[in-house]
Amino acid sequence: MQNVTSKLTASIATLALLLGLALPMSSQAQSPIDLGVRGGVTQATFYGDDVSSNDFRPGFTGGVFLNYQVNDVFAVQPEVLYSRRGTKNHFDESGRFDGVRVRQDVIEIPVLLKLSAPTAPVTPRLYVGPALGFITNSEVDGADADDSFTDVDFSGVVGGEIAYALNKGPLSEIAVDGRYNLGLANLGDANNFEDVRTSAFTGTLSLRFDI
Repeated sequence: MQNVTSKLTASIATLALLLGLALPMSSQAQSPIDLGVRGGVTQATFYGDDVSSNDFRPGFTGGVFLNYQVNDVFAVQPEVLYSRRGTKNHFDESGRFDGVRVRQDVIEIPVLLKLSAPTAPVTPRLYVGPALGFITNSEVDGADADDSFTDVDFSGVVGGEIAYALNKGPLSEIAVDGRYNLGLANLGDANNFEDVRTSAFTGTLSLRFDI
């Protein structure tokens, strides 16, 4: 857990450094970097050889991001998000692990490559990128289960958003976002929880601010 905390601290420090480097640019006519916040709902579950069937269950997600606009079409967007994922799964055919409820708290760091259509003030975008996740807490049926899961997750993210330019004071844009996370790393670290990976749909509302 200490290792996870140190990695999380380093990630937040890196984001803060990027923000600090961006601040001097605000004196220019227009900065290519925006700071944003987002929040919404995630529907998560597990998949894998050790999962016989599953149900998606809702949880909260939210966090901050930096958007670097390389040009009118292409942007790079690192994010730091907190997600509370809840799942209900059946882990084998014998019925010994029938209807198991799993809850995980995850700090997720996606780095998204975004393509925008030049249709302002309403702008559709598509994006893709990797995401590194730090699992800070795991529970199975309300009991501590940190020893049953690994501390680190890795996934691929694909999604899109529809944004509306406001340009009212520091608030530059509001957007509705939808994405899918496909887990690429096995999360299980115990018998019957070995080949277990994340699958999650997320919808959020985001606000972007000029800096």
